Amino acid sequence: MHQFWNTSEHRKIRLRVSNTILESFFILCSEMGVESACYDEQVGKFSYAQVKKAVIALSLKIATYPDQHIGIMMPSSIGAYIAYFAVLLANKIPVMINWSQGLREIEASSQLSEVNHVLTSRKLVQHLHQVHGEDAIYPFEFIYMEDVRNQMSLWDKLRTACFFSLPHRWLLKLFKVSGKSPDDIAVILFTSGTEKLPKGVPLTNANLIANQKACLKFFDPTSTDVMMSFLPPFHAYGFNCCALFPLLTGLPVVFAYNPLYPKKIVELMEETQVTFLGSTPVFFDYILKTAKKLEAKLQSLRFVVIGGDVFKESLHKEALSMLPHTLLYQGYGTTECSPVISVTTPDSTNSEACVGIPIEGMDVLIISEETNVPVSSGEVGLVVVRGTSLFHGYLGDTQHRGFINLGGDLWYVTGDLGYLNHKGELFLKGRLSRFVKIGGEMVSLEALESILINGFSKLYPDDHPNLIVSPISGDKVRLCLFTTFATNISEANDILKESKTSSIMKISYQYQLESIPMLGTGKPDYGKLNVLALSLFGGKD
Repeated sequence: MHQFWNTSEHRKIRLRVSNTILESFFILCSEMGVESACYDEQVGKFSYAQVKKAVIALSLKIATYPDQHIGIMMPSSIGAYIAYFAVLLANKIPVMINWSQGLREIEASSQLSEVNHVLTSRKLVQHLHQVHGEDAIYPFEFIYMEDVRNQMSLWDKLRTACFFSLPHRWLLKLFKVSGKSPDDIAVILFTSGTEKLPKGVPLTNANLIANQKACLKFFDPTSTDVMMSFLPPFHAYGFNCCALFPLLTGLPVVFAYNPLYPKKIVELMEETQVTFLGSTPVFFDYILKTAKKLEAKLQSLRFVVIGGDVFKESLHKEALSMLPHTLLYQGYGTTECSPVISVTTPDSTNSEACVGIPIEGMDVLIISEETNVPVSSGEVGLVVVRGTSLFHGYLGDTQHRGFINLGGDLWYVTGDLGYLNHKGELFLKGRLSRFVKIGGEMVSLEALESILINGFSKLYPDDHPNLIVSPISGDKVRLCLFTTFATNISEANDILKESKTSSIMKISYQYQLESIPMLGTGKPDYGKLNVLALSLFGGKD
């Protein structure tokens, strides 16, 4: 292990046997003691013993609130996960609030989950007021982490020390959480709200642990590995894969609080010798560009797993060129699946559409959109899934919306179109919501974007083109191309023509932006772009 970390070479990277996330964590704390758990860019190194003590101290405060659900609104940091474990220890359910959204979405999430109190930091709330306005009113009361620490009495400190010294089984009994089962809710996350208002996704201990077990078996990390975590805790990939996974397996983790500060992330990766990186394509692109500018080789990096959006061929080629020593994988998942459904392997088909084979415990089926009947291998249809990592239904929904009954079994409808090949690999063709009908044909906007990105990459090889195609509805659907670089309609349509794609696929309008608007999850804000396209060109023929 790199000298930066206080870890033993005999450190065992594995999940400790337990029915719950909380017990698994405390078993690991007892085993690891003063060994390094993480490095946080704002507060430095934390040992497992320090994290455990902070969790106990905070839980004593949380236990005084009558609420069953306690919100957490923090960036990627050890503080966010101290808050998470503390809420569980206080016998309450943690609710991860997506603070990157607008007030409308935050209010909807709060109302749906019945959250009245939210753990946060003053620095984040100050930032939110800059975004939402100084007079913005939030639908819950803030519990500031800084105040909790400063307001601890001598009695609080004595109780914390006493509880800290107890074996984990006694500790769980005293806090009345020893009887928790695998089927109890361990967290409530929310869908990204890309298309509609966010939906609440309750995930159980069993869901989260099953996903971690499958990922652990797939990647098989060693005692010399280090994980990078910069995706926010409200992001399912950031929450379970990039933070809980290392914290519960004994893998040291590095927290960077802002994915939009790639310079700091690259510097931390170099300093702490990060070997594992989980990211969305957009944030990974930022990291590569920054590493190139800083002449950082990232020699320690051996695994990168891209999820949350398509790992475009142009970005993949750039990464292969810059990181020849690194294995590049693409994962596919949804919040509802905790989140991983499938991951590519070194033997996977070389295609940006290929997202690999389902992980252990998950099944994928392709069905006809019209008849709901399973289709043949290679035939495109609706992707539906079932398995151990799959949630049981949306918060407050008793009608199993989002599920379909096939032969007596409930399958979750992902909303994605794709197909399975003869090897059982899943290939995605795009979101059903990102298909438009033009001239009687269904056109994939994602496929269109892929063609344009590849074409512009050849025209501008020194830059990675960033673009989105938005539809404008009317008597006939027209397409607006948003780019972050100077181009024109003729140049875009020449690329489409040269690709020998369907003649109906044409760009009607082009508009240059300083940057593509993004959601906090690292996905493009398609809703905002659709509204912008309509406002700019909706009245034109």
